[in-house]
Amino acid sequence: MNSNNFFKYIFALVVVFLVGYTAYIILQNKTDVSDYNPDQTSTLSNIQTDLRLAIADMDTINPLCSNNRNVLEITKIIYEPLVTLDEYYKLEYRLAEEIAKTDDLTYIVKLKKGVLWADGSNFTAYDVKYTLDLIINSGLSKVYNENLKYVTRWEALDDNTLKIYLSEPVQFFEYNLTFPVMCEKYYAGEDFATSQKTPIGTGMFKISEISSNVIQLVPNELYWDTSKKPMATQISINLYKTIGEVYTAFKNGEIDILSVKINNIEDYIGSLGYRKIEYKSRDYDFLAFNTQSNEILSDPVVRRAISLAIDKNNIVSSCLGAGYVSSNFSLDMGFWIYTKDLNTAINIDQATQILTDAGWQRVNGLWQKTENGNTKKIEFSITVDASNETRRAVAENIKSQLANFGIPVSISYLSAENYNNALNNKSFESILTGIQVGYSPSLNTFFGNNNLANYYNPEVSEIMNVISNTSDENVLYEKYSRIYDIYLEEMPYIGLYRNTNIVVCNQGLVGNITANTFNVYHNIEKWYRQ
Repeated sequence: MNSNNFFKYIFALVVVFLVGYTAYIILQNKTDVSDYNPDQTSTLSNIQTDLRLAIADMDTINPLCSNNRNVLEITKIIYEPLVTLDEYYKLEYRLAEEIAKTDDLTYIVKLKKGVLWADGSNFTAYDVKYTLDLIINSGLSKVYNENLKYVTRWEALDDNTLKIYLSEPVQFFEYNLTFPVMCEKYYAGEDFATSQKTPIGTGMFKISEISSNVIQLVPNELYWDTSKKPMATQISINLYKTIGEVYTAFKNGEIDILSVKINNIEDYIGSLGYRKIEYKSRDYDFLAFNTQSNEILSDPVVRRAISLAIDKNNIVSSCLGAGYVSSNFSLDMGFWIYTKDLNTAINIDQATQILTDAGWQRVNGLWQKTENGNTKKIEFSITVDASNETRRAVAENIKSQLANFGIPVSISYLSAENYNNALNNKSFESILTGIQVGYSPSLNTFFGNNNLANYYNPEVSEIMNVISNTSDENVLYEKYSRIYDIYLEEMPYIGLYRNTNIVVCNQGLVGNITANTFNVYHNIEKWYRQ
């Protein structure tokens, strides 16, 4: 080998070594994306680890003082509660290590040790006590104050233990401890509500900068949960004056994900260039029977037949349209404990057979039965709030459907005041109403004492007592499954529909988006852009 070729050979080896060593150093200092299973089209070169969110008409980034829905959603990644809920509304401990119910009115909360605030100070039970003082005594937060309305007293027993007292028993009370905890020492000597300090939390991200048009977040290097290593190295929360500006920014590709409650989002951002994820909301409408109002509606056979004669999908398509889905039960919005699909779809043949087997006959088009020389007919009234146009249309639809099945229905339209009186006093045969379903799997509204339907079943009553006093998942699965069976047989309520919420995601956002009404940002630690 001549000298020129020798030097060329040595030069090539050096270049290969330097390229290889440089690539090694880059990979060592870069976020280890292999931990996050990027999609198959992603490479190290096209992954972007900054995320872009948005808030319109922001009041404050402090979640105890804010009434802005987007603020309350986003701050879940900055501040932490004692407990949180996963994508199936299942309770998970966060700042709490354990919660023990010592009696119906008393709870002991043991806190995680070693948790630090973003400024490096220790998290203690006195921070939780301080937060409860703020929520309950100051009236700052209407959102979280409602969760704690039965809390009468609370005390820190030591740095890691809190005791909470209630005025009356609350089924699944632990689910109400989802308020964000604030740092007592950080706000010492000043008014929390007017403080100009940049708030600190114990969450996965912390605020690094606040300006007039953006709030910057970076990973909290002191975060206690080392299993959640975020891919994002920065999150920009862009601030806009109006929601219209937010829509424009999303269309221009300046925002990665947006949570909305309007059904016609396409009218504002078009129909291309994004993913649309629709999920069931907490707003649930149903028909409640007063099971003690008359002989007809006290019969579970009749109630079951009525439920099978109503086409809920027809109600949705005819009266409600986009943004609504038929719903069979209060927990069918994605709850982990909804162990069966209570599909009570229309089935005229089965409804007919049920009534026929029970001795009812269809005479001149109407269902009737003769006993002891007396003839009775299946007919009833539905009480409706006259000011609620949607429910007026739904009631008329139900009336028409049941008339075709041979059951006459009258509709009692009442003023809002008289409707509420009828609802509270249970002075109705049936009533078209709705609730905002809680985050806990409590069924007290439907099966507890003084429930809306005046419904009583001794087995259900016993089950309700059991589930109020256990956290054993196997027991809960068994007991809820039995409640569902009884519900389908006796139908004191007929679930009708609920509306939906929407998340839209820029097509460049990669990650498992499992939004629900509690948290839009489940699994955000695994999100990135490409």
